[in-house]
Amino acid sequence: MKKFGLILTVFFLVATLLTVLLIAIFDNAILFKAAGLVKDNIWVAGIALLLFLGLLFTGIGSNLARSEGSLFTNGYFQLAMLELFLCAAGLIYYRHHMHQLGQIVLRIAPEKTIDSVSLGFRSPSGAADTVTAPGVLNNLPAGKYSVEILDREIIYFRTDLVLEPAESETLTIPVILDVKTLTVQSEPPGAEIWLNGLQTSQTPDTFEILTGDTVVLDLKLPGYQSYTDTIALNNDVDLGNVRLYKLYMLRISTLYDYTQYLIYDMDGQVVFTGTGSRRVELPEGRYRIAFEIGEGQYNSKTFTLNKNSTVYVP
Repeated sequence: MKKFGLILTVFFLVATLLTVLLIAIFDNAILFKAAGLVKDNIWVAGIALLLFLGLLFTGIGSNLARSEGSLFTNGYFQLAMLELFLCAAGLIYYRHHMHQLGQIVLRIAPEKTIDSVSLGFRSPSGAADTVTAPGVLNNLPAGKYSVEILDREIIYFRTDLVLEPAESETLTIPVILDVKTLTVQSEPPGAEIWLNGLQTSQTPDTFEILTGDTVVLDLKLPGYQSYTDTIALNNDVDLGNVRLYKLYMLRISTLYDYTQYLIYDMDGQVVFTGTGSRRVELPEGRYRIAFEIGEGQYNSKTFTLNKNSTVYVP
């Protein structure tokens, strides 16, 4: 029985080492993907590691306490090697799963607007190609693909698609022959341009968009207040130079924790309400803060925010 246990333990250990070695030599990319999977499931991985270390050191300790017998025939040590073997088997299965091929179905809408449209297609490896929609791209490895319309008469479209192993994803491309232009600039330049919730490019830029379509435009720049506008493209639209207001930190210091206050912009719109000392990030400009000074009694004062500042509320 001990001889059989010894053989199994050696087999588990050798099989584990060979599995990791062969994958590291012939497909080391799967090790990085597996590391990402472990990172995303850190609690499970931590419990498995603690279990392995517990079994390993318990086996070593109990074997040292005895005067005879091989470590490889120790039950705790055998369980530790078995766990290693199961992890290696899981790595093989994960590699097999990640290498299963999927497909992307390309469609256009409206379907009868145009016979086909040319697309720039970039694979996870970075290789670029030109494909045609409608169509089906088969035998694709899992990963992140980028698709962008190449035809000038088509509405601007670019997106990233994540294809899971052995899955089929459908991508619908909007097309139109009658378009209007939308010109977007900002001060300062370099803001991210989001159209209908999809990130496109940076300011300044000009887009060709379906006539009569409504576009939700968002401009985002770190350290500045985001800009949002809803635009109906009945004609060519040039928004001019959209000013983005820099954000500053405002510290509101109150004498009492229960003091209530409201902050208004110069248009009379409430931009913040709070109680007690707070920190709030607001765009540069002039503001008015109204605060309670007694039961049913309020006072207010105005201030200009053009740097990180503190407002004191009695």
